[in-house]
Amino acid sequence: LNSKNLDDLMKNGSNSNASWRVRMRQYGGEAKIEKQKQYGKQMRSPMQEEREAINQMGELFIHFTGPVDLKNADVSLYLFEGLECRKKVLARLLSRGAKTSTIAPKTRICVTNTPLCPLAAFTMCNVARVKPGFRIFDPFCGSCAILLASAMIEPSIKTVGVEIAHNGQVNRDNIISDFTSRNLTLPAAIIRGDSMAEDVRKEAKRAVGDEPFDAIITDPPYGIREKSGFCVDSPLINLVKCISEDRANGDENRLLKVGGRLVAFVPNQVGDDIADDMPSEKDLASAGLEFVQMLEQPLNDSLSRWLVEYKCTS
Repeated sequence: LNSKNLDDLMKNGSNSNASWRVRMRQYGGEAKIEKQKQYGKQMRSPMQEEREAINQMGELFIHFTGPVDLKNADVSLYLFEGLECRKKVLARLLSRGAKTSTIAPKTRICVTNTPLCPLAAFTMCNVARVKPGFRIFDPFCGSCAILLASAMIEPSIKTVGVEIAHNGQVNRDNIISDFTSRNLTLPAAIIRGDSMAEDVRKEAKRAVGDEPFDAIITDPPYGIREKSGFCVDSPLINLVKCISEDRANGDENRLLKVGGRLVAFVPNQVGDDIADDMPSEKDLASAGLEFVQMLEQPLNDSLSRWLVEYKCTS
């Protein structure tokens, strides 16, 4: 009531006759039904829970003058629980973006053992501020969920993915079919190799006219490469060091352009210090990067992943 953000639905408001509805969405540990306690997925809450939550906000809703329509309302409100410090957040639906289910793993030809969920892929692209004509690089592309999402957001982009796994694990022809079957812009290249190798990064740049990338968006592998004896640093730390090395070799060799974004996921288990898997201030300075933000996504009671964003400033 104090914010007046919903005054248009009240008496004499511009939408005073508009139909409206309220739906509740619970996330993670706030899901009351144990079998629905899945992290990273939205869950319809039981009708009783919705009614209780709506009754608690009766002081607001009683001022709405339009009819309630649960199916085809003019105005849709959502009550989110479990997003921010277990508080409830009331939000208004303004518009809808791309339909994420279009690239759900079950609809794709190429699917790996641990595919990135479509909502996460679209979120990463939005955090990276994908725009027309962008050159986008995913150095750990897997089945290319991020490149699919970016192509849906902006058809004019140029994308490159690198994946170390062979075709028996990640079939490149199947990836291409996932693009063509949806009439999406094909990647400029899907390279088999190790993106930590300089020659592989140079090949990736050649695929987009030897220009630096506007955004590096990636979901690095979890748990195996990070903990192995031959890979002391996490994939994100190694990637930042590669950006630093290419930058040191002159502007023509930059991997990420000035003003570009690096967006990646970093896993973290309860009890572990996430700083161990994050690049140091020294590494960031050497790469010309500045930290922007990090956002947590709980995966289960003991494991989270953090979405981290950096901006190239020099």
